Amino acid sequence: MQFNVAQLLKEPLGFQWDLAVNEEVVTERGEGQLLLTRFNQGIWAEAFLTLEVDEVCGRCLKGSRQPIHASINEQFRCAPATGRNGAPEPEDGDLFIDDAGTLDLSEVLRQHLILNRPVKSLCHPDCNGICSLCGGNGIDPTGASPGNSTLTPLDQSRERG
Repeated sequence: MQFNVAQLLKEPLGFQWDLAVNEEVVTERGEGQLLLTRFNQGIWAEAFLTLEVDEVCGRCLKGSRQPIHASINEQFRCAPATGRNGAPEPEDGDLFIDDAGTLDLSEVLRQHLILNRPVKSLCHPDCNGICSLCGGNGIDPTGASPGNSTLTPLDQSRERG
């Protein structure tokens, strides 16, 4: 997700661009708002995005689409000039706008996407998971197995002997 901010860098301090985002983000479809603000060292990016990602339910192992919300506040500095006295040394983790004036949010969004993914995703909040008796999806609230009522091969061998 790249934006050409060369014109914004020419604007006075505090100038803002408010953008609606509806595009492919990293590998997922994302939509939301992006606010780019000019400050003395570069651009401040604030993004509020919702991404739809493919997840696997932690109980029944069905695939489902889950919304993930990402709230980003990052500053992107102008690339430091080489050979300039007094220019601050870049620190690890600094984000830069390249010489062509392109601000790239891809890596920042990828990291937020990883951090905001649930540890245990569910296809729906009341998912009952896989039945331990028959291996079918879901367990009846009464405790009955949703699978067929015939004995499994293991149960048949137990019955025999």
